[in-house]
Amino acid sequence: MKYNGKIRALFAAFLLAALCAVSAPAEKLTCIVADGQYVNVRNRASSSAATWGILHTGDLIETDPRDITNGFFKTTFGDRIAYVSVRYFEIPANHPHCVEANGRVRLRMSPAGESAGFISPGKTVHVQGWRYAADGSKWARCAGGRYIAAQYLRPVN
Repeated sequence: MKYNGKIRALFAAFLLAALCAVSAPAEKLTCIVADGQYVNVRNRASSSAATWGILHTGDLIETDPRDITNGFFKTTFGDRIAYVSVRYFEIPANHPHCVEANGRVRLRMSPAGESAGFISPGKTVHVQGWRYAADGSKWARCAGGRYIAAQYLRPVN
């Protein structure tokens, strides 16, 4: 009986460690808008929701990109849960990646946007930043301003 408390404490510590291992860390994304423009921070995931503040180019948010609602990232603003449109944020990068696919891969004008041509497997692209589409898919912004789905890329060592 005297071990019962120790066993419960050990089980609780194990459960907490397991839960921490499952949750993904938030990513830091950088706001990118043209000079003089800004991004509204809203109280709901809607462009018609109340505005709680604004963000400018270079401002950072922390979010779990898997948690996109209606094209909005869920984040915090002050001490409140807030939402910002995915269109204005990216993870800066500066790395070459190799295209891996069974056939040619479509390039896009914007994340999940209209077609901008194709690229062949084995080609190297220079990733300048990572963006997310409203559906949650991850895209690489490459030199030349075209986008390619992240699922077709692997880093070049």
